[in-house]
Amino acid sequence: MKKIYKSILFILATLMVGHSCTDGFEDINDNPNRTTSAEPEYIFGLTTVAMLKELSSQNNWYFFGNYTNQWSVIGGSAPHFGFDGRGDRIWNNLYVSALNPLFSIINDKTYAENPSYVNRIAIAKIWRSYVFSQLVGLYGPLPYSDACNGQASIKFDKEEDVYRGILAELKDAYTALDPSGDKYPSEAEPFLGSDIQRWKQFAHCIRLRTAARLTEVPDDWAPGLAQEARQILVEELNNAENNMLISNNNQNFYMTFGEDTDNQNPLYREVIANPELDIIDPGNFPVIHESLIMWMKPTTYNDPCLDYYMEEGSGGTRAKPLPKYLGRPHSMGRPQDYVPEPGWTSPYDALKYDDFAKINKRTFAAMTANFYLFSYPELCFLRAEAVYKGYWSGPKTAEEYYYDGIDARCSKYGASNSAIQEYKDFPGIKWSTPTDTISSSVTPSEFWDYLSIYHCCLGGEEDNFKRIILQHWISLFGQGIDNYTLLRRTEVIPFKPHFEVEQNNGYVDARYGYTPERLVYPSNERNINKTETQYAIDNYLLDNTLKPVLDQVTYRLIFAKDNPGLLYPEYPYNLPNRARNRIAGQ
Repeated sequence: MKKIYKSILFILATLMVGHSCTDGFEDINDNPNRTTSAEPEYIFGLTTVAMLKELSSQNNWYFFGNYTNQWSVIGGSAPHFGFDGRGDRIWNNLYVSALNPLFSIINDKTYAENPSYVNRIAIAKIWRSYVFSQLVGLYGPLPYSDACNGQASIKFDKEEDVYRGILAELKDAYTALDPSGDKYPSEAEPFLGSDIQRWKQFAHCIRLRTAARLTEVPDDWAPGLAQEARQILVEELNNAENNMLISNNNQNFYMTFGEDTDNQNPLYREVIANPELDIIDPGNFPVIHESLIMWMKPTTYNDPCLDYYMEEGSGGTRAKPLPKYLGRPHSMGRPQDYVPEPGWTSPYDALKYDDFAKINKRTFAAMTANFYLFSYPELCFLRAEAVYKGYWSGPKTAEEYYYDGIDARCSKYGASNSAIQEYKDFPGIKWSTPTDTISSSVTPSEFWDYLSIYHCCLGGEEDNFKRIILQHWISLFGQGIDNYTLLRRTEVIPFKPHFEVEQNNGYVDARYGYTPERLVYPSNERNINKTETQYAIDNYLLDNTLKPVLDQVTYRLIFAKDNPGLLYPEYPYNLPNRARNRIAGQ
């Protein structure tokens, strides 16, 4: 991101509007294409800045670090399982700040009908589809076909209609790109420097990821969508074989932050360099979640990326030292109806911030650390999944693509070839091989959480799909929204619920709550676009059987599998999903 944007922030102020790209700017509503005096390059840079800063900002760890069970912030129920308004900021920064400049470019006939702007319009459409792909995966139904039209009341579109629009627009846009055609000035396009070939690759990658999200949508929810998505999945994977996507970690897509104050990595800027903090605030800076550490620590699978992902904890001051790699769960107590062994006490009693392992500041929280949008490991695991499911017949087996993904994930952070090979041969990580919990060198209790209700063991051949998704999940460390979507669309990695959910909205009771299925619509949208928002809540959120006035976090989106919870007999303690809008047996 360049200093050029300091001098043109007034354009963003002119373009930014509150709800559905309209709230608060009635004069602009009369003419949604009013900003026509600036060239599109002086508008486009603003949308990438708004999008990338939000994806990597505070909500990436407050919300999605917790939702993905990889980062842990603040021990109570808010903000990561409640209604404290943080989702409003995500909507405003993605829907309003990121989308409105794009519509200003795309809808202006001065640009759209001029052959000198073909590439710049196509790039704007690619970025628009990317923004919409993130929004629809978080909120569900939203204004799409009439978005940013300057009206106060804007209809919502069903999820399947939004997805069909995204998939079609991405293909149209990358087909229109001409490497010999027009470009944004590289200094005005902070993501890919106006490299047309890279924009083509990015569009292919996002189209592949979006199609993979939809391959198992039930026909009675969205007729024909899954079949269409599988065809697109095959099309894009074949494109990958023809070198139209990416082929190694050198081609990964990421945002590079800089040393300028306005362009620093938000995790660094908002916590480490925060002038209001004399020391790192334990409630702000993320520590590693218990669930992730269970899969990576030396006493279980000894992941070769362990030290690249995290830093050791202090070991505490107790007579018996704490593990150096100690993770923090969502809640550190126990469920109300949990019956412990006599004399049981929580190992998390009276712990301090430094006792927990923390994310590696050099890798993820440095001033200029990269923030990734799509990487080669993800492509490998999508290939493995597609072959395993029988959707695509690639030149390799699912097992081979699975190992390719591990190689790519670990080499991305500099792990040695010998360490990677040792990891791939480890029981449980090795394809079709169950976790070893019986050898003399193994401590079985290390594979269980502190309540003995959640484990990190893998079976044999029957758990190969889970292996693929597990490695995909680990590879998306730091990409909160992408990881959150992966977990909801697969639901093969079980996690404990939050045992201290104080807000009852969306849950049967306050005993515990699983990861929310979506974000609720922001207050502005519900207040100003009230009729259309309520219609979408009542009619387009497919798990809404009670039709309450309030929006809920438990309405499952069309791509998401049902979360059954932790059920006996696989787990010794029965913790089903008690989201109150569920139909029994569904």
